[in-house]
Amino acid sequence: MAEGAEEVLFAHDAGIAILTLNRPERRNAIAAGIWEQFRARLAAAADLPLRALVVTGAGGCFSAGLDLKPDNPLLARVLPIVGRRDADGARALVEELKGVCDLLAAFPAPTVAAIEGACVGLGLELALACDLRVAASDARFSLPELRLGMVADLGGTVRLGRLVGPGKAALLALTGCSWSGTEAEHHGLVERLCAPGQALEQARTLGAELRAAAPCAVRGALQVLRATPDLDLQDALALETEAGANALLSGELLEALAARQGRRAPAWDA
Repeated sequence: MAEGAEEVLFAHDAGIAILTLNRPERRNAIAAGIWEQFRARLAAAADLPLRALVVTGAGGCFSAGLDLKPDNPLLARVLPIVGRRDADGARALVEELKGVCDLLAAFPAPTVAAIEGACVGLGLELALACDLRVAASDARFSLPELRLGMVADLGGTVRLGRLVGPGKAALLALTGCSWSGTEAEHHGLVERLCAPGQALEQARTLGAELRAAAPCAVRGALQVLRATPDLDLQDALALETEAGANALLSGELLEALAARQGRRAPAWDA
């Protein structure tokens, strides 16, 4: 890639934004630059009136995970911490890096990972931070961190377990095995499966489906869906009640009924 080239591309149209990891010559492996660009693009996108955000990778690959080549400045930060056995430095670095996945997990609009090829390590952690995942049948999913003396510690281990259950999560994380897109869909890691080469188009289609829903109602439902794993039943139901009441008070129901009566699409506010 030419010097100064963008390592994360951003485009948006009709309320749907696409963030593309753009280091195809290294299978979109994560180095310091791409991680910081992703953080900046994501923060800027959060200020836009978007109805959906799609995260994908260029060149037919989502991400091969951490770039282990010695020219990665991220490794240059990690290795001295390891050498000094600097516990505070290690925790601070993990929290700093984890902040990107947390920012994605808290994005104000629904998020969709469009996955082709490798979705490995840090790449899989990004995909797990999304609300939905669309994958090609021949995509490959794995968490190889344990074989490198690391843990998938940017939220991946926790989110994987909550998504597929502790047993299946243990199988993927502890053995270093990989799942195809078809296997990932079977185990509940992927919500929509598609033919190779079609993940981004299918994610756009899913984004259009999300855009058709009432925005205030979507935000409320999204808040409940994201918070439920951390709440007991009564607190989750109370949050759901508030989301339902806020949706009714937004007036979106009146627009939906008027649109149905007029045989037209609803004119939602952003």
